[in-house]
Amino acid sequence: MDLMEMAAIGNLKAVLHFLHSGVDVNAQNPMNGWTALHWAAHRGHEPIVRALLMRGASKDLKEAKGRTAADLSTKPEIAELFGVDLIQKEEQRVEESESSKSTWVPSYLAQPDLSKLWSLPEGSTENADVNKEAFELSRSRASATAESSAAAPGSSSVASHATTSVRTPPVSATASAPTTFTSNDSREILVYAGTPTDDCLLGAVYPHADDTIERAIELIREDIDNVPEQFTLARFNGSKAIPVNTKQYSRKLGEIFRGEDAMVLVPK
Repeated sequence: MDLMEMAAIGNLKAVLHFLHSGVDVNAQNPMNGWTALHWAAHRGHEPIVRALLMRGASKDLKEAKGRTAADLSTKPEIAELFGVDLIQKEEQRVEESESSKSTWVPSYLAQPDLSKLWSLPEGSTENADVNKEAFELSRSRASATAESSAAAPGSSSVASHATTSVRTPPVSATASAPTTFTSNDSREILVYAGTPTDDCLLGAVYPHADDTIERAIELIREDIDNVPEQFTLARFNGSKAIPVNTKQYSRKLGEIFRGEDAMVLVPK
């Protein structure tokens, strides 16, 4: 796996690991000319777009069809990072939709290896700097949007859209050690499909620590739309997704899940 692949899939920590290792942030695919920035912008991974731009990714590089990463951006908050006029961009997209359609999809996107969605590159370690930066990149947009909205209630439609597309972590979420999920707690657990990224967030459930994992799965099916028909469950602790064995489904949530852990539904 490489930087472009991880940027396309949405593995923020793997992207940061490559960047910390000195990988060329502007390397282009020899077939289509896409860079990691092209992929991140096109796939809607805003924290990765910001990470790449902070490391010197060029906004001006064009792929084989002459398009920049800004031309391929699919979300208002990403287009905003490039200073793109959203209305003009949408009009241009409509005009070029038929002529610019690509029929080639890389195999790692057409048939993704789910283990890569959460893993770090071989030989990497639990780097505290990478963990901290990933945490800050994942939540800084939401924090900035919340502050902006509080200061200016009549903010633009772009800011309003960004507010709805980025979920603010619970107030108690910090980079410190995870808190205990006690028996009297009824708290929000975020639920993701496939990978713990913003664009895969399905919603949230509010179980008690004394509820079994099996009961939490029932709540997911009752309260959340677009849940895969069949899936296995993983516990995302902010660093990696840890599979939950079906033998543990009868255990209490508080015995398995920590204070800020999320649930990842991995489709079968």
